[in-house]
Amino acid sequence: MNACLPESDLQQLGTDLLADFGRRIASIPQELCAPFSEEAGRLETELLMIYKFVALCVRKEENLAVIASKWALMVKICDEAAKELGILSERHPQCGADAYYDQILDLRAKCQRLQKIHS
Repeated sequence: MNACLPESDLQQLGTDLLADFGRRIASIPQELCAPFSEEAGRLETELLMIYKFVALCVRKEENLAVIASKWALMVKICDEAAKELGILSERHPQCGADAYYDQILDLRAKCQRLQKIHS
């Protein structure tokens, strides 16, 4: 038996991650760039933690459909994170959050490749 979290719990991790990100950036004064960049980096780091958790979850999974489904969920979480970070980058283009946006898109592409491999 695989002791991995169900997809609903993984999705909740992603939802909570984005909600926390939204709350944190809402409290940052518009004229400050360093905190926006820090929050973008934090979003990427937390997203990577979810990615690592999913990788550990599927490591011993034998059902390819389950593995593909977990990676599809990770793609969805990356999409949502990229959307939020894209909004931040558009509102504050001078703050450099777009570099983190590109890294999240790279992670999304990796997850999508893993999804396709296991489909």
